[in-house]
Amino acid sequence: MRSPTLAALLSFVWPGLGQLYLGKRRAAAILALPAVLVTLVVVYQLWQGPVAFAVSLFAERSLGLAAVVIVVLVGILRLAAVAHAYLSGEPSKAAKPLNRLAAAVLVAVIVASHATAGYYLLVYSNAGAQVFNPNSSLIDDSGAGSTASLAPGQTPYPSAEVIPATPPPPGSRVTILFTGVDSDPTRSEHLYDSIMVVSYDPKTNSVQMVSVPRDSASFPLYFGGQVPVTTRINAVPTYVRNGWIKSPDSPYMTLVKEIGYLVGLPINYYAVMDLGGFVKMIDKVGGIDVVNPSVINDGVYDWMNGKPLGFYLPAGPAHLDGIHALAYVRSRHGAENSDWARASRQQQVLVDLLHKMAQPSQILALPDLISTVGSSVATNFPADQLADFVTKGQAVPSGNFKQVVLGPPYTLTNVNNVNSASTTCLINAKVAALSVQWFGSDSTWFGKPAPANTCP
Repeated sequence: MRSPTLAALLSFVWPGLGQLYLGKRRAAAILALPAVLVTLVVVYQLWQGPVAFAVSLFAERSLGLAAVVIVVLVGILRLAAVAHAYLSGEPSKAAKPLNRLAAAVLVAVIVASHATAGYYLLVYSNAGAQVFNPNSSLIDDSGAGSTASLAPGQTPYPSAEVIPATPPPPGSRVTILFTGVDSDPTRSEHLYDSIMVVSYDPKTNSVQMVSVPRDSASFPLYFGGQVPVTTRINAVPTYVRNGWIKSPDSPYMTLVKEIGYLVGLPINYYAVMDLGGFVKMIDKVGGIDVVNPSVINDGVYDWMNGKPLGFYLPAGPAHLDGIHALAYVRSRHGAENSDWARASRQQQVLVDLLHKMAQPSQILALPDLISTVGSSVATNFPADQLADFVTKGQAVPSGNFKQVVLGPPYTLTNVNNVNSASTTCLINAKVAALSVQWFGSDSTWFGKPAPANTCP
């Protein structure tokens, strides 16, 4: 006599096993084949890299939705296999209440597990749609720019070499602008206080990171002319939106092209994150471990939550939760602390965060992470290329990362101090020389004269 409960349990473990136990080989093959095919596809994808597989489900909405459908269909297949195996057993056994209870439990587990998996995959996919959204409220791109007109005697800078934010040729350098935005709803403007260019060179399997000071002013414009010493680069989109800078491009795209022009490297894509999203992301990955290069004793740091002013962190290793990681990358007052120091710490945190999120142990946390911070992040990076890009990034040795903050000697400090609002000014020739040194022929200034000095 064949136990229907055992048959149902075997088909619960793998569709078709219960039918094989009952001697129904044809039914066993029909039920087992779809499960085998799905397993082979999953194994192949995981062999390509578990993190890349998870990223592809998040980034490519069609794949994410297809995964939801597959999870539901496999659940239906398992239900059919369990029910068929149970009903194909001995009737006398099937009639016993204990056997019926066991079969009901198996059905409940299948329904609950597949419904939960499908729900999280759907949330994961929807969050990806939020992140890959060029119309995000994080991006100050309200209204297109107007055609710039040059003042008498004004000479355009060599803007013809600036490439719009479009995909680079295959095998070429990929450059992304990362900006951290203070999108406080009580503020009438978006201030992009963290400005970092990250470039990946596949030819040398290396990454270069360049941070531009948020208070940079008196800089040349890629379409001609320059801004006054009172105009900070972190507020460029606001100036364009209000018509104070007559740009040929929309507000945020003006910032993207301007940063690419100043650094001397055309930018292909952008990614924006607000302060709240940063805190949530750090907390969701369980915090990050950093090595603080020097003591931070910022007596005026504002936690923005009613907590008394002040942030202190000794030099050396430290584990930071979200709110303290935010203080680590925002604090700029106190001895041995400055805009340059915090920009360097921002680069450090970005590398540490990317390394942590790339660990296989973080895969199960990704759906919750992305669904939490989805609306706090926006990018125009191609969703279907993200998994490949993550895989390449994981293969870059730590020694192949180069980082620089464009502070002194690339910057003049305190060039303007009106109402205690000091600005800095990039020394264009030095920045151009660095660009050629780091990026070679990819640099805008390779084989060309550096832009003229625009500092007062």
